Amino acid sequence: MDANQQELTKMMLQATLLANLALLQEQMPVIYESFKDYTPSDTGVAIDEANNANLFNNNEFVYQINPREFAKQQVVQFLENPLYFKYQLGHQDDENIVFEHAALLKSIYNVRSSETDNKIHNPAAENRLDFICFLGGGLGYQIEELLSKKDVLNVFLFEPSKDAFYALLHCIELKPLFDKCTANGGQFSIRVGGNEDGVINEISKFLFNQGHFNISQILFFKHYDSSLIEKTIDRIKGIGHRWAAGWGFFEDEIIGVSHTLANLNAKFPVLKKPELVKNSLNDYPVFIVANGPSLDDAIEFLKNNQDNIIIISCGTALRALLSNNIKPDIHIEMERGAGLLEWVESIDRVSGLKIKLNEINIVALNTVYDSILKRFKSAHLLSKVNDAGGRLIRALDTKKQFTYPDYSNPTVSNTALATAIELGFKKVYLVGTDLGFVSKEHHHSKHSIYFDNDFKHKKVVEKGIEGAFVVKGNFTEEVFTTPIFDSSKGNLELLLQENLNVKVFNTANGAFIRYTEPKLIKDIGNIKPIVNKQDKITELLNRATSLEQLSAGNVNFKMEAIKARTKDVLEQLLSITSQYFETREQLADAFNLQNKILLTLRNSNADDNVVYWLIQGTFRYFQAYIMTSSYYYNDLEMRTGFINACIDAFHEHVKGIYLEFIENYNKPAKA
Repeated sequence: MDANQQELTKMMLQATLLANLALLQEQMPVIYESFKDYTPSDTGVAIDEANNANLFNNNEFVYQINPREFAKQQVVQFLENPLYFKYQLGHQDDENIVFEHAALLKSIYNVRSSETDNKIHNPAAENRLDFICFLGGGLGYQIEELLSKKDVLNVFLFEPSKDAFYALLHCIELKPLFDKCTANGGQFSIRVGGNEDGVINEISKFLFNQGHFNISQILFFKHYDSSLIEKTIDRIKGIGHRWAAGWGFFEDEIIGVSHTLANLNAKFPVLKKPELVKNSLNDYPVFIVANGPSLDDAIEFLKNNQDNIIIISCGTALRALLSNNIKPDIHIEMERGAGLLEWVESIDRVSGLKIKLNEINIVALNTVYDSILKRFKSAHLLSKVNDAGGRLIRALDTKKQFTYPDYSNPTVSNTALATAIELGFKKVYLVGTDLGFVSKEHHHSKHSIYFDNDFKHKKVVEKGIEGAFVVKGNFTEEVFTTPIFDSSKGNLELLLQENLNVKVFNTANGAFIRYTEPKLIKDIGNIKPIVNKQDKITELLNRATSLEQLSAGNVNFKMEAIKARTKDVLEQLLSITSQYFETREQLADAFNLQNKILLTLRNSNADDNVVYWLIQGTFRYFQAYIMTSSYYYNDLEMRTGFINACIDAFHEHVKGIYLEFIENYNKPAKA
């Protein structure tokens, strides 16, 4: 090889490295700090016999042909047959639809189904690719090649190997790629190293910042085989559904606000920060009891030890406990719908119960229907952080005394664990928190309402179980779970990760929950009795809650400001999509602008934050579903008509829901 040519190649590699480090120092300082003085350990860039920059590992070159040529071949294959994640939304049967948003989303599906074959043939054939995740960077030539062939808006690069990424920094100049994305309002993001869960979280943050409508199609370009990349792909297939979980709808938030106002009007106090409360019971074990099938195996233990432990019951587990003459110290509810009252009142139909609801304390999310809370001995509220009603409490909390824990949903088990931690308990046992089932026939405790002969929601429960998938078990190798249970498990893990000082044992024969220790109920040793337990629980709840700052005058004044601000924000957002869209790309750009305004609201003052939580879910769901549905249209003229019809219908929907808000925000919920 010509020595001068080799020296020139080395100089170009070094110049590219320095240019990339300068870019990273400006755009991604954390990555820059890792690589400014980096020395590779076992893989690096070297010049092969053909004078090509190549990866060198284990005394041989990784690319057996010209790396650039290899990249070109990969891009051709990718564009012909891409790996991709597709957003999907389940729809209710027509007779079960209550809310307008559900009806409109299903009508979008019905139109799409009637006008297309309901298949996406090749998402990479679009004029612009809105979101590509490169799994494995190698030398990066495939990124350059693809962005030269296609207009790409958002790029996420995951390179598992620090050595390989350092080699990439010598070979492709990142700035033109960054500029190509950002010029159109997109983003070029990089993650180096870590594990598959870190990649999932990084993509989640990416979607949040760039707009969840990008979830409609996420293309995955796998550059090379590695165990971590394969784990990442499997993890995306397993829990990618969490990216689109729990956004909520404007209609839901109206119910939540009306229930919050009713609960404050009823003088139900709100939980304070744990550091403001002394818990004299914090050394005693708390048993969070949910309604999973393994509760049946724990009944005798709970019955024999109820004087020695603090029992927190979750939702429908209450009836199973009361049927066995077990009295919970605190009951937890979290569902916002007024229909929850029917489930609570089903307890009254159980004959022979010795314990009544008016003997039991309840802690509930602020969204729970006040008529439910009034059935109990004493009622206390936990502020739901990602909720308009919860944010209303926060806007009134100028002294910053109330607590707003993350991860308090989507199931009552999440609320119960958040409550136990916020009350200051340090040792928790999970009972019946299966979040799954070994047998699809035994999906809840047999003592619960689900197995009543006259239980009218049997078909809904069975339909959810039909879509069950397999996850790692706590005591068995595998168990079945559902998307809602899996999301609940994920949020339990995130909450526990933030509270590693709390020791948690999982006694349930269900899904494995990280940061918990599996422990069979029969292996729990002797527990000393709690003297005057009921009096101490009452004292704790009274000390841990307050109504300060939440007077009717303060609440009404705040709501007037929020109603006016909501009108202004909706007018601004809808003006962005009040145009005729010629292409899907134009629509994506408009959605991107709407998302930036929503994020500004989220990070703004307390009133704007309430408005954000009122409306953000409706915008996310409809943006994602309209964008997803547009990909089903190969006929671009038909696509254009479909997009504009959807936007018109969405505008009318938002205007109608806003009128419902200003007319009904302080009235009993409709569902």
